[in-house]
Amino acid sequence: MTYDRYLLRSFVHTMIVCFITTFGLIAVIDLFENLDEMLKLNGDSGTLSLFQLIATLNGYRTILFIDRAGAILTVVSMMTVLIMLQRSGELHPLLAAGIPMYRILRPIILAAIAMNGVLMFNQEFLVPRVAFLEHELRHRDDPSQSAVESLTDHTTRISIDGDRVNVAERTIEKPIIVLPVPTLVNDITILEAETAKFLPENRSHPAGLMLKNVDPGVIAALSRSLTKRGQELVKVQRNECDVFVVSAITCDQLFKRSSSFTSLSTPDLLARIRCPAFGLVSVHRLVLYLHSRFMQPLMNIIAVLVTVPLMVRRESPGLVADSSLCGFVLAVLFGLTQAFQSLGATHAITPEMAAWAPVVIGGSLSAWLSGIIRT
Repeated sequence: MTYDRYLLRSFVHTMIVCFITTFGLIAVIDLFENLDEMLKLNGDSGTLSLFQLIATLNGYRTILFIDRAGAILTVVSMMTVLIMLQRSGELHPLLAAGIPMYRILRPIILAAIAMNGVLMFNQEFLVPRVAFLEHELRHRDDPSQSAVESLTDHTTRISIDGDRVNVAERTIEKPIIVLPVPTLVNDITILEAETAKFLPENRSHPAGLMLKNVDPGVIAALSRSLTKRGQELVKVQRNECDVFVVSAITCDQLFKRSSSFTSLSTPDLLARIRCPAFGLVSVHRLVLYLHSRFMQPLMNIIAVLVTVPLMVRRESPGLVADSSLCGFVLAVLFGLTQAFQSLGATHAITPEMAAWAPVVIGGSLSAWLSGIIRT
């Protein structure tokens, strides 16, 4: 047990050092490149406020960095600990005492696998909360970085556009809603407002956008032009200044649609896949990513199980050769995963095969490599 705690402490220490060095380097480079931007965002608020702004941004980026680089840091830390153990000659007495290699390395293997739990918690609960906050804070003075990507609701044919979207606050600045003819209105109607806020579905109303301060003349014309179906989906509020438009399109779907879904939690991702407002191409991309998300923890474990036998194999030519071979095999597995993802994205193979074929190949490889571990 004492040696187990020693190995676990070594792994955790190495993991922390790897994180500090890599993220610290990224933070320093980013600060030097964007210091003028930070000063502009801070304005005349003083030095303390500037430090708070930098700390807040780096706090958000820490969560995003762990989500993207956590698995790589885990494998690098595992390799580093195994290199140090062999350089110090600590494994030979234990192997001579008849203790199996996997039993010796069990603490760091389990610790590396447990990191998957941390990464999954970070992905499901922290990343969805801070991904858009970091973007909004950093680009709050640059509207071009939050431009709305217009989208049409496939169920109602309502087109949604605008100047700028604030995903964190679920609002759209200067929204433009185009109502289709003749399903909702008798004449082409364009609703423009100061702001629109997305309201999720609850007991009192369905999901949709609340348009604030719509032109009274447009509202008057809208009331006369709405069809029966339009009256169900477009509702003028009692103050006769606001209009509620029923739509399942959320604000994050109007912002960088090709990548923003990677910051969603799994329940939100499933809800988006089931949403009838999306086209088949978008749903295919979401399904592929969903399978990839479920596959990733298994690939992280496979990477650990591949690393161990390659780093402590029998008839080893040396640490440099072992490390190089291990890095090469892991790079091949990564490239294989990306190749299957590309085939899935182009509809050459099904999303299920694109996501799970690398798991089958990697699992078979790790099982085969377990026979070459040093005993």
